Amino acid sequence: MNRKSFIIGALLALIPGILWGLSGVFGQYLFQQRGISAEWLVTTRLLISGSLMLIISFAVSKEKTLAVFHDKKDTGRLLIFAVFGLMAVQLTYFVAIAKSNAPTATILQYVFPVLIVLYTALRGRKLPTKKEVAAIIMAMVGIFLLVTHGNPNTLNITVEALIWGLSSAVAMAFYTMYPGSLQLRWGSPVIIGWGMLFGGIALNFYHPFWAFTGDIDMTGFLMIAFIILFATFGAFYIYLVSVTMIGATYASLFACIEPLASAFFSVIGLNLVFNSMDWIGSALILITMFLLSRKTDEKVETDEKDIA
Repeated sequence: MNRKSFIIGALLALIPGILWGLSGVFGQYLFQQRGISAEWLVTTRLLISGSLMLIISFAVSKEKTLAVFHDKKDTGRLLIFAVFGLMAVQLTYFVAIAKSNAPTATILQYVFPVLIVLYTALRGRKLPTKKEVAAIIMAMVGIFLLVTHGNPNTLNITVEALIWGLSSAVAMAFYTMYPGSLQLRWGSPVIIGWGMLFGGIALNFYHPFWAFTGDIDMTGFLMIAFIILFATFGAFYIYLVSVTMIGATYASLFACIEPLASAFFSVIGLNLVFNSMDWIGSALILITMFLLSRKTDEKVETDEKDIA
């Protein structure tokens, strides 16, 4: 890998993180200012983005796009990933935003590497390393500061928002680890495309996309279009290109700009006030993400080999 390719790949990896961060801010505006349901937005987002991905996948190779259904075991795993991975991570994240705000929900979701480390330690019946223990403690302190501002007798966010935010971290950990050999065997566009579509269909039974509530104007419409077309469909393909150029580890690290982008756009666009405890808590959780990112990738790759 030459320096020019690395720089281009790094810049490409930053774009999805910024788009994801901005989509959370747009989601907060739509939920809290326009009364739009988080469930409706997630249903619509998954259905449209999944369909677009599959249209491109069919155009490239119809046989490869449908081949996953020739294996009953992989079909079952795909459905599990769609509901408990893709749908769950999107739903919990956006509901957490609706219950609190975009930066807080995003930061809480980024606790997921800690959960992966704990899971693999329990599964392997092996104690975490000193570095991992330090990172876990750092993450717990970060959550404490973010949620209580240092005062254990008060909560800066509601218990409901905290539960949804941590549920998003659990779903993200599952989303990261579970696909394993599915993506290795059939390719990420196929698995993510079908996963989004099936996840959207499943959620549609709970909240149909035609059951729209809230006030919509041109600004709201453009925000919804941005979330679906740019922050989901477009961001995924840009991220995939960056992975091919600089690898999953570096791409995921640069994409970690998402929480910072979310905080920046919230402060600028929504006049959200972050005090010192919010920034310190967020910084601790982000440092944890960087400390565990390489270890997390190694553990995921090991699990993929075990599953395969």
